[in-house]
Amino acid sequence: MGALIHRKRCVRSADGVLPLSAAKSGRTPNPPCESASPHYTACRFPSTTKGARTTDSLFTEVKERLNLIDTAKHYGVELNRGGFVNCLFHKDKTPSLKLYPAHFHCYGCGKHGDIITLTTQLFGLPPYHAAQKLAQDFNIIQGNSYQNMKPRISEQMRYYQQEQKTFRLLNDYCLFLEKWREDYDPKTPDEDFHPLFIESLMKYEQYNYYRDVFIAGTEGERREFMKIYAKEISNLERRFAQKHQTIRSVSHER
Repeated sequence: MGALIHRKRCVRSADGVLPLSAAKSGRTPNPPCESASPHYTACRFPSTTKGARTTDSLFTEVKERLNLIDTAKHYGVELNRGGFVNCLFHKDKTPSLKLYPAHFHCYGCGKHGDIITLTTQLFGLPPYHAAQKLAQDFNIIQGNSYQNMKPRISEQMRYYQQEQKTFRLLNDYCLFLEKWREDYDPKTPDEDFHPLFIESLMKYEQYNYYRDVFIAGTEGERREFMKIYAKEISNLERRFAQKHQTIRSVSHER
């Protein structure tokens, strides 16, 4: 004969579900000891330490004291001239995420949020931990838990930022070459060729082709270009960084 399953007969009362024997006797069993049942303590609300910073106050303080644009730049996000970046929330070929001082909005996917939302995406943190990190990084509260973390900006976004930077560099150089050709075009047969005029003759067609790769080429072609010509582009970037003001002043001499 199979084992019998014993079931206690219970009734409901104002004190909950009681065994029938307790209900008949009118006695209410003592509540379980907190240490005896892990489920009992798990269901209780945690106590709040007196004087502790609440989640709401931390969120409010961070959002009121920090500028989203400056914070994003601090964490390595590169904005274009219009304040746009490639969206962190969807695959974005052209920058559609606009950063404002207090919030951001993506005009591609519609994502909208504040500085804490942006930080959760950059570092892969829950909102409260993102607020803590912001508060620690910008000395709103003290602590070292998150100081060594690096932004979790996707490799795809890093590539798009580098691609835009390369295109701007090529485009600016082509514009300079066009202006140099116009400004330093010899006016008489005896006039010596200016070095910048010679450079415009020698380099324009080459770099105009490079620029066209980024205007009309496929992503694969742009990636291949950036891989093959990385050193050349790096040299051009250093030249512009060192002599940008000099080049501008020389190009406007005449």
